[in-house]
Amino acid sequence: MKVYSVDLYDYFKVDKPQGARANLCCYVKENTPEVCEDRKNPAMLVIPGGGYGMVSDREGEPIAVNFYSRGFSSFVLTYSVAPVRFPYQLVEAVMAMAYMRKNAKELSIDENMISAIGFSAGGHLCAMLGSISDAEEVKEVFKSPVFTRPNAIILGYPVITCGGKGHFGSFDNLCGNDEDLKKKLDVNNLVNKNSSPAFIWATYNDEIVPIQNSLIVASAYEREGVNFSIHVWGKGPHGLSTASKDVFGKANSYTNLGFASTSVSSWLDLAEEWLAEIGITIQE
Repeated sequence: MKVYSVDLYDYFKVDKPQGARANLCCYVKENTPEVCEDRKNPAMLVIPGGGYGMVSDREGEPIAVNFYSRGFSSFVLTYSVAPVRFPYQLVEAVMAMAYMRKNAKELSIDENMISAIGFSAGGHLCAMLGSISDAEEVKEVFKSPVFTRPNAIILGYPVITCGGKGHFGSFDNLCGNDEDLKKKLDVNNLVNKNSSPAFIWATYNDEIVPIQNSLIVASAYEREGVNFSIHVWGKGPHGLSTASKDVFGKANSYTNLGFASTSVSSWLDLAEEWLAEIGITIQE
């Protein structure tokens, strides 16, 4: 494994606002003659959550390492949070995708098998990346040299809507007091026939980002004829990440696996299976 970090603003020579950051931590598989010297590996961009107010460690490296063990080179994006506003978070996700595709040959990854996974507010950012990576607001800051829409996205207990049972704090952090922008960035208004196929998972009794977020975005993908898969477990608090003991401790003791469905960690196996069904897997 080759591990290194890239400052995306420096790499692409893009001016950034005060307080902005875009760091990409790369966990790259290195091919060997013993296995397959010229293999092109699938890749996963990991976008942690945190309500656009912080970036969760628990939804970063543990996810990257898990997908690495499944044959994916993994890339974790640490992006800007409030008071930095839209479009910079989306610009940063687009730069991450651009870095991966632009350097696909050197990274030994297949540019047609690059997925992205996001959790909570990171799921909202991931969903935007899957639908509006070519938004005019992005192009005004960064004109990508390559196509930046992921080939598939995975949304874990995602923030989707600014209305109804949405997570209003995430939209406040992303958009400030601009109510029109909040409505514009409601994912239900963004999903279109060209959106990335999506795997969605959540728990019924999530008290922070209600299950309605996942259900309504699944309906949006169905409405537009976009391939999707949705899995809902009966029990589980918000922020489960891998739903394994190694991502929990005293600091997040409120998230107790004892209150989650015992099979919820199988979302990882189900996501890997779904990705393989649409052609994103290790090639022989």
